Amino acid sequence: MIQMNANLLKTALYVCGFAIAGLPAWAGPLQRADVAGEPAWVLHLDCDSLRPTALGQYLLAEMEKPDAQAKFDAFQTIFNFDLRKQLHGLTLYSTGKSPEDGVLLVYADFDPSRLVTMAKAAQGYQSTTYKQHVIHNWVDEKKKAKQGVKPRVYAAIQGSHIVVFAQQEERVAQALEVLDRTAPNLSGSGVFAQLGAKASTSFLQAAARKLDFGDSDPSAALFRLAKMARLQIGEAQGQLKATLNLEANDEVVAQQMGWVGQGLVALMKLQRGNPSSAKLAEALTLKQDGAGLVATLALSTDEAIALMKADAARKAQKKAEKE
Repeated sequence: MIQMNANLLKTALYVCGFAIAGLPAWAGPLQRADVAGEPAWVLHLDCDSLRPTALGQYLLAEMEKPDAQAKFDAFQTIFNFDLRKQLHGLTLYSTGKSPEDGVLLVYADFDPSRLVTMAKAAQGYQSTTYKQHVIHNWVDEKKKAKQGVKPRVYAAIQGSHIVVFAQQEERVAQALEVLDRTAPNLSGSGVFAQLGAKASTSFLQAAARKLDFGDSDPSAALFRLAKMARLQIGEAQGQLKATLNLEANDEVVAQQMGWVGQGLVALMKLQRGNPSSAKLAEALTLKQDGAGLVATLALSTDEAIALMKADAARKAQKKAEKE
């Protein structure tokens, strides 16, 4: 699932380069009515809420450094689009278990006709008609061929503020049904009821159910014990706070999750070669709440930014050593 998310996000950022300024902005918070009514998982990044935070300002400042600024200037010259200002939100969700079942909704200020013109210039461009919509597709040049066939990207425009991406044409069609309000959506469903709450100050929200982790990684064991997970990350009063709620079938299983969680925290503290890991472990608290486990990470924004800088420096050093 993680790899699929990364691929769709990269595609989105590329295609959103076709957008232009001057159109009305669309709200950044999660739009429950835009998501299918029975998703297996949902992830939403509210770019508008992230941007004014200390963390968001740090990320924007990083983008304005000479090397990054040169790339953004070139990008904006070609596409007349500034990702730092005109990208309002990203919603990823899936109604299936396969990585290829995922759907990405991109909320941005764009010119539909310009986007279509640029999409038609992509390698192997094709299109099909689905009701009143056109579903575009092209070869994904960055992916390896499977059985001699290169994977394709499928996309469609809904209105003047949403672009739908998926790795299967069927998933784009289903997403369009939801957006057209002709298929059940999350606003009329009891699934993930706390996602998109008006009182939420989180810039990132995620929830998953029907968890199926085959990974041998120790952290996967924690999620295999849970029947549902919910994550929210936000910033308020100089504090960055992330809360992970894991729901189990009963209190006994929740207790087992707590033991696994404590073991993972202990492992993080033992990573002496990675000071950031130990710092994060110190900022983590675990608490059993009936048939659930709540993991909370609380850091000052200054500490969070310092950790990000240290991690970036460590990666740069490793890269330099390999060269």
